[in-house]
Amino acid sequence: MLSKSTRAVLSLLLPIVSSQTTQVVAVGENGLVFTPSSITAPVGSQVEFQFYPRNHSVVSSAFDNPCQPDGKLFSGYMPVSAGTGPNVFIITIKDTNPIWYYCSQNVYV
Repeated sequence: MLSKSTRAVLSLLLPIVSSQTTQVVAVGENGLVFTPSSITAPVGSQVEFQFYPRNHSVVSSAFDNPCQPDGKLFSGYMPVSAGTGPNVFIITIKDTNPIWYYCSQNVYV
């Protein structure tokens, strides 16, 4: 049997654990697009970018300066060969500010 203090700590942690979700964004699964192209992710949740065949990346930029890296987020280039499972890049949402992202790979191989 759990003590009262242990139950109290567990009851405080339960909302934290249950509020953490993971949303998946496919990168290049259906062409040169992010699917879905837009999500709403609460603070504390994770976004998992799954990379599909070809060479892709996820880079953040500013709304008023699109497709120019802002230095906050870069997955690196994720080359994936046909017939293999997707590589992943996971971020944790730390605030309610929007993240504008794009693929910086401009020559697809």
